[in-house]
Amino acid sequence: MARKRLQGARGMNQLPVLIVGGGIGGMTLALALAKNNIASCVLEQADHLRAEGSGIQFCPNTFKVLDYLGIADRFEKVAFFPDFLCYRDGISGKEFIRLPLGDKIVERFNYPFGSFKRDEMLMAFLSACKEEPLVQFETDAKVIQIEEYANKVVAKTSKGGVFEGSLLVGSDGIWSIVRKYVLGEDKPRISGQIIYRGIVDRNQMPSHLDLDSIVHYVKPSAHLVHYPIGKHNFINISAIFQADRIPDYRECKGNEEELLKWFEGGNDDVLDILSHVDKNRMWCLCDYEPSRNWSKGRVVLLGDSIHATLPYMTSGAGMAVEDAVVLSQMLDKYEDYSTAFKKYEEERYLRTSYVQYFSRAYGEAHHSSGVAREIRNQYLSNWSTDETYNWVSFLYSGIHLTKEAV
Repeated sequence: MARKRLQGARGMNQLPVLIVGGGIGGMTLALALAKNNIASCVLEQADHLRAEGSGIQFCPNTFKVLDYLGIADRFEKVAFFPDFLCYRDGISGKEFIRLPLGDKIVERFNYPFGSFKRDEMLMAFLSACKEEPLVQFETDAKVIQIEEYANKVVAKTSKGGVFEGSLLVGSDGIWSIVRKYVLGEDKPRISGQIIYRGIVDRNQMPSHLDLDSIVHYVKPSAHLVHYPIGKHNFINISAIFQADRIPDYRECKGNEEELLKWFEGGNDDVLDILSHVDKNRMWCLCDYEPSRNWSKGRVVLLGDSIHATLPYMTSGAGMAVEDAVVLSQMLDKYEDYSTAFKKYEEERYLRTSYVQYFSRAYGEAHHSSGVAREIRNQYLSNWSTDETYNWVSFLYSGIHLTKEAV
């Protein structure tokens, strides 16, 4: 494959920014860079975009970034906007949180809370990238080697491709090859939690369920959640449990007997919903320990590649899109990339670390047993809507965005 030396937009000798990974963070960064007149080349290892996981939720802080980029309307067209966020005891069935979303959350945070079918969400990003002349999108481009020089960085792919750029951003997920280059050989922390997923037509679900809301059923060491996604009557289901073993992170074959064991004692709704989960495949949930160091030379990390988190705050995607905008604005503000990287790290590491740590804590609260379970149910049932909004305000209010810089 021929060597590709793509030109950027800031002068004839300016190479583009190479973005390794064409997921949510990578595509957001490409669009954010284009907003600042910086060209980029996205290197995606898959031959086409895949949609692992079925459903995904965007909090108001995520829509705030999409609005800043001028693409929020694309996502509103394919989103479902749930009525409530509910928590119920998975044994008794008693509801202890019922937080209004819909118009109420827009009134408080200016932006909605939406849920998507993942492939439709990714296509909204991809269509925006394809319409942007400063974004080049390369598929079937798995990066296997990174080389730095005095005035450029080179990414080599498994198919023999050679791509030159001014900088390189690793947005290639939790199993990031770029992370290894920046931080050396390290692996994610295995949480011991296992997730099964399912997606089903809402007409196949019990009619008495609140299918227009996000509903969690929490029980000792396990929980189940269902929520509507997209505009085509699909319901996403996730079942998570804290295993009594340390699973191999590469393990993916489902074990129906183990899954059902952890949901024994669940109420009838839990067991009905669980029947719709795909029991043939499972995922091991992992995250990273927070870090202050996100860069090395001309290479910097973004999203899950640096701060992968557990799903309990539904904020992995939100942190990645915020990263992307902050990084693009720092690169626009500072001529020296090393200064831009440093300012980016300083701006982001505490906020993303907060999400990582609190996601772990929320997971423990989800899976509480004994007296801790009783305290959770009673304490949270006494919270008003405003008190709950105040609790999530730090996250949902989002980052400060201006036209010029963060």
